[in-house]
Amino acid sequence: MQLLAKCYTAAVLLVTATFAAGQCHLREIDICAAASAGISKVPATEIEVNKYCQLGNEAKDCFQNYTIKCATPIQRELLHFATEGARLTAEKFCTKGDELREGYLKHAPCLARTQPDGKRCLTDVQAGLEKVEEVAFKDRITAACCVYTRYNKCFSDIVEGKCGTEAIRYGQIVLRLSTSNLLDVVCQGFDTNPKCSTLLPPPGSKPKGNSKSIISKLFNAYASS
Repeated sequence: MQLLAKCYTAAVLLVTATFAAGQCHLREIDICAAASAGISKVPATEIEVNKYCQLGNEAKDCFQNYTIKCATPIQRELLHFATEGARLTAEKFCTKGDELREGYLKHAPCLARTQPDGKRCLTDVQAGLEKVEEVAFKDRITAACCVYTRYNKCFSDIVEGKCGTEAIRYGQIVLRLSTSNLLDVVCQGFDTNPKCSTLLPPPGSKPKGNSKSIISKLFNAYASS
């Protein structure tokens, strides 16, 4: 489901509201998210997991370079704290023979089979991202969290229906590798936040396809492939 690109999208939207600086441009962080776009399917084999880890590290390094240039020391320290759990999980996931990786690979073939159904979740993400670009600046983080939680529920429902409850945990591991627990902390309670229904288009809405964001264009290309 091109989870790396999706997760960086949500993280980018949250960071954007914090790292507004004269020498920093949103297009730079769009490009960081695009670094993970080489993954067009759920990694289901050792080779695919290795590629996933490689591209994920490239995107992470790009993002870190952006924060070094654009974030204050305190902001960088907070980000380091927020992403520490993800770094530890990534080490396990990207280590051949690790228990976590072996557990994931057991469920990976079924997770991969959810990909066609998962495209409708990405369509909702793309339509939501277009809306995020239009909302007032003060509502930007709220709208981004609404997009994230809507995708999370859509993805979890599909995985549970096809692969069982246990598989949700391993599908979420891939998501957490990209976002750590930062989005879960920032976006607590947004699954029931009434503002989501007013900020976002209804589920199932078709994206307009007129976004100027590189990320939205990547979603459009992937969802139509």
